[in-house]
Amino acid sequence: MTTRRLVYIAVFTALIIVGGLISVPIPFTSVEVSLQTVFVLMAGLLLGARDGAIAVAVYLIMGLLGLPVFTKGGGIAYVFQPSFGYLIGFVIGAFLSGAVVNRFKKRKTAGKAFIAALVGMIPVYVLGVSYQVLIMYYYLHTTFAAALASVPAVMVLAVKDAVLCGLVSMLYPALSKVIKRDRSEKKAKRDSLSDEAIKY
Repeated sequence: MTTRRLVYIAVFTALIIVGGLISVPIPFTSVEVSLQTVFVLMAGLLLGARDGAIAVAVYLIMGLLGLPVFTKGGGIAYVFQPSFGYLIGFVIGAFLSGAVVNRFKKRKTAGKAFIAALVGMIPVYVLGVSYQVLIMYYYLHTTFAAALASVPAVMVLAVKDAVLCGLVSMLYPALSKVIKRDRSEKKAKRDSLSDEAIKY
């Protein structure tokens, strides 16, 4: 784990936190625009499956330890929040989006990044909706019909996140080149220092 990797992981952990705490309501609707899911998926796309998942896992651990990084605070009791399933799905989603985009052997385009992001969204919403319905029914003791009634609103959020992922994916080729070039320069510098050390 190099210093550069730690910095990238920390940056995306911070972006995920900020993305969850800041949301903008859409006028005349009950939908709010948040960039958290987008940052989660971009972590996987840009950092790779492993480091992207680590960035999200750090965020999750921070919240469970009591830091108020989640939308409604933090602490171990947050596992009883209906939305906690989405947080679990974030880890898998970041890993999956990174794994899928790395499967493309040829030049990685915005379209391929968008496909990988959509695949990463699947576990986020499958786990999120399932967990939400179960918590509402078994823990909050709402009727099963009432728990299911919350699903259509979630689907609207899924469409919103898909649209945002499409927009952000347009930046993927440029951002990917920057990170790749930065890593190459860091590796070249490290190799140069190693060669100098061998000479002496």
